[in-house]
Amino acid sequence: MPAKLLHYSGLVTKTRSMSGSLLTKKELEQLSELPTVNEAIQYLRGTKGYGAIFQGREEISHRGQAEAVITDSLYRDFERLYRFADASQRKPFQYIFFRYEVDLLKNCLKYFFHEQHQEKELFMDDFFERHTSFSLEGLKKAGTLKEFEQSLLGTKYERIFLKLHSGGAEGYVDYAMALDIYYYTTVYRDIRRSKRSGMQKLLLEVYGTQIDWLNLMWIYRSIRFYNQSQAEIFASLIPAAFRLQKKELRRMTGASDLSEFLKLFAQTSYFTGKDALIKMEDELSYRKVVEGTYCRMSRKYPMSMAPVLKYLYEKEQEIDRLTSIIEGIRYQVPPREIRDIILLTI
Repeated sequence: MPAKLLHYSGLVTKTRSMSGSLLTKKELEQLSELPTVNEAIQYLRGTKGYGAIFQGREEISHRGQAEAVITDSLYRDFERLYRFADASQRKPFQYIFFRYEVDLLKNCLKYFFHEQHQEKELFMDDFFERHTSFSLEGLKKAGTLKEFEQSLLGTKYERIFLKLHSGGAEGYVDYAMALDIYYYTTVYRDIRRSKRSGMQKLLLEVYGTQIDWLNLMWIYRSIRFYNQSQAEIFASLIPAAFRLQKKELRRMTGASDLSEFLKLFAQTSYFTGKDALIKMEDELSYRKVVEGTYCRMSRKYPMSMAPVLKYLYEKEQEIDRLTSIIEGIRYQVPPREIRDIILLTI
């Protein structure tokens, strides 16, 4: 038996077993039909994937608590796979955990800019508490944006927030974009500097595709909604590229209108024909491309980190959908509209 098969067989087998706990389309549809948040929580308590995470938490009853617990299930799955992996398999986990930190910071920032700080719920297990590079207790106690920034002093995020503060950043979007750019730039640079191997090829494909499409979506939105100049658009892009060439990006950022942008987009390697989905405002194209990348990599490298990365991505998408469903139920959004929001009807 080849060494690679032996090396990854245990981790891949465990991942496949965990994949069996992901909710089906039918279960998501049934969940979206429920009339109250409490009934949705009770439904999740009876599922294979979420029964354990709610065990012993009978007090959970409102939306904020439920969403925090659901998110915690992602961290627990990550921990299970991380602990099962050996030292040579853990590099991609570091990149994923880095993103979890960034996502947590972005979620916390929403409370300050959207005046919802009093509803903040952060349920973190011991694993996350031990490995995060900042104090979770500090984030929980921060009552103002200034206190939040002070809780990050001495961490790798300090410089970003100091730059944002001194640069006059005003809204959540400014902070979220800066964190995303920092994340993808740092990770992609680290991947490119790593030794050439099957792992590097896999990670370049996964992260490079995401970077290209995030930049494409931002150019699209900037032209369609924000009427920004070429210099403003280009300065907001992630300064990296995989299949896109810098000259292609410059041409697209300089498009006079949406029609010209789409013509230039059609000349790139990501255009799949006249029927290509170009719905970048709702991230449909991005999701399809990223999902397709994970599926293709898993088929190409079945005994590698590819199936593990694919599972964690699918779990993240499930968490996003559950959060949207629970929020929709809370605000009495019709079930059909909820399913449209989570792209279940596509």
